[in-house]
Amino acid sequence: MNDTFSLPQEYRSGLAVSAGQQRIIEEILKNTLDNIPAKFILLVDSSGQIVNIVGDTGTIETSALGSLIAADIAASQEITRLIGEEQDFPMVLREGERYHLIIEEAGPTMSFITLFSRDVPIGWARNLIQTCSEKISKAAAIMENAQATPKAGPVNDAFKDLFNTALDDIWKG
Repeated sequence: MNDTFSLPQEYRSGLAVSAGQQRIIEEILKNTLDNIPAKFILLVDSSGQIVNIVGDTGTIETSALGSLIAADIAASQEITRLIGEEQDFPMVLREGERYHLIIEEAGPTMSFITLFSRDVPIGWARNLIQTCSEKISKAAAIMENAQATPKAGPVNDAFKDLFNTALDDIWKG
């Protein structure tokens, strides 16, 4: 399928992701999944709608999990506001008997959960998850800027080149 003429997937939060952008996000998530190693990573928009999943979620009800991730992030943001803290707490760690999970914001419109074995050092996973978050956040900013720019028709080659160059810069930086 030609990404130039495909319509982007639109989410309840207002985020719209093209097939090409979806592949870039998936590559970022897969690299993080492999490097941790994690069982799975689930990316959602701010309303809890699933944007992407990599890894093995088994029998987990991913739609419910997506909603809970969005609710957890919203609750954390409200707690931060109530205690008068100026800095956001974008990462939430939960430690379990077999697995740890980290919920992380990825810009203002997306969050994700990473589930990984207790055998993986938390500091290692945390560092890789923060890097993943920064990459997704930068990609999301590019997407939001592209959506804010009025278009006369399908995405043109100049925009595509600009987008690809910006994403290359993310990987290099």
